[in-house]
Amino acid sequence: MSEFTRQRLEDLLIDPVEHLGVEIKNWLDLSDNGEDKANLAKAILALANHGGGVVILGLSEENGQMIEAIGRPATFDRYSQDLINGIVKNYADPHFHCQVYVVLRHSTGLHYPIVIVPGGHKVPVKARRAGPNGNTVHNHAIYMRKPGPKSEIPLTSAEWDEVLARCIANRRDELADHLRAVLSGTTLATLVGDMQPKADTLQRFIEASLSEWEKLVAPLPPNSPARFPEGKYWYSYEISGDRPSFTPAQMAHLLQKSVVRHTGWPPFWYPTRPEIAPYWMNDAMQCWLGDPTTSTSFTDAAHCDFWRISPDGLAFLMRGYQEDNPEIKERRGGAKLFDITLPVWRFGEILLHASRLAENMFEGPTSITFRARFDGLAGRKLTSIDGSRYVTERVARQDAIELVTTIDGQSIETNLPEIVVPFLEPLYALFDLMELPPALVLRELAELRSSNF
Repeated sequence: MSEFTRQRLEDLLIDPVEHLGVEIKNWLDLSDNGEDKANLAKAILALANHGGGVVILGLSEENGQMIEAIGRPATFDRYSQDLINGIVKNYADPHFHCQVYVVLRHSTGLHYPIVIVPGGHKVPVKARRAGPNGNTVHNHAIYMRKPGPKSEIPLTSAEWDEVLARCIANRRDELADHLRAVLSGTTLATLVGDMQPKADTLQRFIEASLSEWEKLVAPLPPNSPARFPEGKYWYSYEISGDRPSFTPAQMAHLLQKSVVRHTGWPPFWYPTRPEIAPYWMNDAMQCWLGDPTTSTSFTDAAHCDFWRISPDGLAFLMRGYQEDNPEIKERRGGAKLFDITLPVWRFGEILLHASRLAENMFEGPTSITFRARFDGLAGRKLTSIDGSRYVTERVARQDAIELVTTIDGQSIETNLPEIVVPFLEPLYALFDLMELPPALVLRELAELRSSNF
């Protein structure tokens, strides 16, 4: 398993919650229990038609928390990748390949199997056979994910339209990516926005957010992960447009709806556990995950998020570098690292979050100003922390950089690569004048959007 994939799956188990892209099941007997096989197959078929996702095995809900399910097996032989893909081959038309990993849940020290279901299908995936009793899975049926969440057959015209529209969009996106790959030398530099800061409103919100964070970390020792002692980065944005007013309670609902889940640790994650749940502070919803006094405290800076979002359409998120995770640093000899792909993923996720928040909070067209700052860069070596790419050694000498742009809010979904490349180019140039390859951005964003957890 690559370093990045392992981290994303471990993030899923920090506070596992079922949603449209995540199905959680107790221990299933997949060795010889036909009904359990059909149960898993139904979930996999629905996730495939949803655009992909994951199935976590071995957990059950009790008092609002996901705990160890009864019946943990002595070995994970009955959850092997070959066995699960055999189930997929028997039930799915067209069939596809799932990845299966056994992942550690750090809070308990226990491992759980996780099945990664791919999306991006250009035709609806249907069941090629019925389950053993004909109840769990029906022959030739098409399943989709519905709120609940649950996996069911589409019944209304709107539900069928959702399934078919996703397949059509997959074909369109594939064609668009092919065209981008051919024309990347000219088209990826055309959507640069206004590179000057917007009004002072965003700057004031950034300063207020930094002040709130400094108050929270003031009692902590200098080497606390929540202080980001080795470096940090933040993203902030302001949405401009026709916006109704919202109460704090309405804001909480909107922010939960606006979380974009393409990785196990999404930006502006909205936890529901009371001790770490967001709260209202100085005219904004605020969340801090770096409090060492809670039971959900983190030992690495990449999970000590601090974020704020105001009813005025202003957002701020700060976190530490994933590359500074103690386990990663130990495996890489303690070097200061900067991964070549993570900024693309992180800014892509931030853009998609802004797009969804604008859709949920505003009426009509919007423009969005983005600002970002990276600190603690000096001495970091450009690398691929999961080893999936060969990277020529390049080192940053400058310690910090700020980036800014303003774009049309409606352009994000269809023009993600064209926004990401020019925005991040100055950051990559700090590493011995590296030019950010458009092909790398295209591939990474395609993988990001194909992930649904």
